[in-house]
Amino acid sequence: MPRSPLALIVALSATLFAAFTLNSGSSLQSSLLALRASSEGFAPIYTGIIMASYYSGFVGGIIWGASLVNRVGHIRTFAALASTGSAITLLHAVFVDPITWSLFRAMTGLCLSGLYLVVESWLNEQVDNNSRGAMMASYMTVSLGGLALGQLMLNLSPISGFELFTLASVLLSLSLVPIALTRQPPPSAVSGERMKLKRLFKISPLGFVGAAGSGVFSGAIYGVGPVFAADLGLPTASIATFMFFVILGGMILQWPIGRASDMVPRQYVLIALLVGLIFTGLVPYVMPDLIRDNLSVWGAILGVFTMPIYALSVAYVNDYLTPDDFVPASGALLIVYGGSAAFGPIVGSLFLDYFGPWGLPLLFAIVAFGMAVFATYRAGFGRRITLEEQGTFVAVPRTTPMVTELSPLGDEIQTEDDTAPFDEATLAEEIIKDDVPREDEDETPSSDDPATPKTGN
Repeated sequence: MPRSPLALIVALSATLFAAFTLNSGSSLQSSLLALRASSEGFAPIYTGIIMASYYSGFVGGIIWGASLVNRVGHIRTFAALASTGSAITLLHAVFVDPITWSLFRAMTGLCLSGLYLVVESWLNEQVDNNSRGAMMASYMTVSLGGLALGQLMLNLSPISGFELFTLASVLLSLSLVPIALTRQPPPSAVSGERMKLKRLFKISPLGFVGAAGSGVFSGAIYGVGPVFAADLGLPTASIATFMFFVILGGMILQWPIGRASDMVPRQYVLIALLVGLIFTGLVPYVMPDLIRDNLSVWGAILGVFTMPIYALSVAYVNDYLTPDDFVPASGALLIVYGGSAAFGPIVGSLFLDYFGPWGLPLLFAIVAFGMAVFATYRAGFGRRITLEEQGTFVAVPRTTPMVTELSPLGDEIQTEDDTAPFDEATLAEEIIKDDVPREDEDETPSSDDPATPKTGN
């Protein structure tokens, strides 16, 4: 009998608490470092490199995290990474140097990627197929709520002191408590399978570009968004509010936008978001005083147009995949996202240095314009699928490939594995199948056959 949403949340409360404290601590640390680097007089490019280093470590965690967990176990991995991440957070206040901070940020990204992997694999072990939808909604709410609250914690102490570093360290350490004391049996081995990037691009060029563009937006927002607000002359409290509303805007409208993409072709919803982002990025040049006085409102609109792009890209790619490829494709998309996110703070800091505070919105407009042109081209000339062939949109965090198994998409994987009848001809076809067909091949897979990979937009 399926558990009620309340009973499910109670059963998962310890693990969700770990996720909440992880996101709160990492969110606080990210904005704190961006503002502190600027106040210490670091050159803008150094600030960009420091913030970009996090994503290089994050990608490393995606690549090697599964092997570490499978080798030493979930609890040992979580304990080691949480302790390391907590210690590194404190060391930022001791060694105030761009090179040192860059190394620390890379190590933080590696630690957090592994920590998210353990949390999500533990959640996946505790839910059944009937509970995945409610659990995923709870996990998304807790994660985004933690990110938003972490921004508001900037108001608790001056950024020039060590207190906020201590608070971020404490939050990371607290995430260890429910995992270390849990009586739940450890999850099974974590899959480290990933799809090759070349194959991912061949399946869906638009999904690939969407994930890459989303990485640039997120890297720039989280990496130098606080610096952008500080350059406008805002006090710390207003900077925290601005970042809070960016996250809140994306959090509130991500699901309605996703539902809209289930009712019309997803590429059109993506194009609409990108067009909206172009205007959002250009408005500050037309009405700078209005935007400066209402920066939190503008930030919420920015979140609406940027944050759903990654989840839409994942859903779009999945529309052209068999369920067995969902998790490997998720791993590849996260590598694309993380690699692109590393460029966001660097390019964003350069735009801020060259164009002034409004250089960051200009960057968003330029990248969104390029993506919109590509998406429009693909919508006109790429292969399309019908609305009936589209899967259901599921909002997913940009954390680890395990989140795909955790989501209701895992139901489709489980259902296909459990109910597909054995057929020798199908087995032979799977053995000889090396890759999806190229888009320029004459023969195309039948859209009526769900076992045949579909080549995408």
